[in-house]
Amino acid sequence: MIKIAASFLITILLVVAAVAYYLPLLVKFRASQEVLLQTILIIIVVPMAALGLALTMAVLRPLKKLGKAAGQIAKGNFNCRVYPGKIIKDKVRKSDELSQLVLGFEAMRRKVVEVDSKMGESIKAKTLDLERANDELVEKEKVLQRANAKLTVQREDLQKINNELSSKNKELSEANEKLQKLDKMKSDFILIAAHELRTPIQPIIGSVQLAEKGLMKSADAWKIISSEAKRLSTVATYILDASKLESGIFTYKMKPLSMTQLVEGITSSSSKFATQDGVISIKMDLDKDVKILADQERLIQAFSNIVNNAAKFAKNGTILIQTRNTAEGMVEIKIIDDGPGIPVEILPVLFSKFVTKTRENDRGTGLGLFITKKIIEAHSGSIKAENNSESGGKGATFTISFPICEQRTTPLAEVKEAISD
Repeated sequence: MIKIAASFLITILLVVAAVAYYLPLLVKFRASQEVLLQTILIIIVVPMAALGLALTMAVLRPLKKLGKAAGQIAKGNFNCRVYPGKIIKDKVRKSDELSQLVLGFEAMRRKVVEVDSKMGESIKAKTLDLERANDELVEKEKVLQRANAKLTVQREDLQKINNELSSKNKELSEANEKLQKLDKMKSDFILIAAHELRTPIQPIIGSVQLAEKGLMKSADAWKIISSEAKRLSTVATYILDASKLESGIFTYKMKPLSMTQLVEGITSSSSKFATQDGVISIKMDLDKDVKILADQERLIQAFSNIVNNAAKFAKNGTILIQTRNTAEGMVEIKIIDDGPGIPVEILPVLFSKFVTKTRENDRGTGLGLFITKKIIEAHSGSIKAENNSESGGKGATFTISFPICEQRTTPLAEVKEAISD
């Protein structure tokens, strides 16, 4: 601004000098007053106009440049320079106000560019940090999802294990109850077996002693001894058979066996009940004769247990042996009595060991039906028992099934005739 003022002052001095120079000449030549005035005006106005134009151009050029730069900066472009050189403090102090404005604007622009550059780098670094942090968070989220899925699976596994443990605990509880029942049945069996073994021995010893003293005839003593010895042998046989079945050394001699032979063997081995006091009768209702693969001796032993039990409880009654051939290639044998039936409390465990329910003064080991079931199952058969009261009758029915291995054509009349003979 000082430079502009100095230029303006120099211009005024030049105008004054020109007026001072040209005015005497005009007076000397006696110019008219109008010409004189015009000349003075020309001398003053022309330099002043030139000076004004020069001053205007000097001021407007940097201002225009500043305005353009400000517009670019407003648009975010900080690279538009208004001063290309290096900014020195001494040079700024010695410059006029307009130059100081331009230099100050340029210094501000450069500072903004520097700050923007640093801020951009900082933002870029922060952006990278945020991206890394975001990647870490995504990875951690995946890890958490996997851990959550694993925990879900583990929770399901634990639930399954808990359910299995509950089931096993229930099974153990049930098994414990069964063991307790078996232990009680075993204890009862030991007492029954001891009683069964001791009971025949006492009459044998008593008969021997009485015979030795002459208080009993030898024939009567031998009769008692023989009867009790047979009973003792039966008890021992039951216990031995049960032991063999448990250890798997119970042997069988399998061969084709007709139902006629089997029924005949059953009725023959149980004939004593048919004549005992004349109160038990055995009847038969047989289908067409067929053959099964069997050990005749073992099956007669098994069926005799059922018939003997029926005769023991169905006193003053009838036992019916019935056979039926099924379309599925099976033969069913039913042994039906009209006695009091099977006690409800032992019906579910009827074929287990040591199960016994005898009348007063009757004895039993609780092994007969257990042995019967094992023998029948060894022949690929099955056995079940039910009370006839469920079908409106009385007594009980044992149903045994075997697979047929050979069909026979013996008429039913001949079968009945052969049995009766």
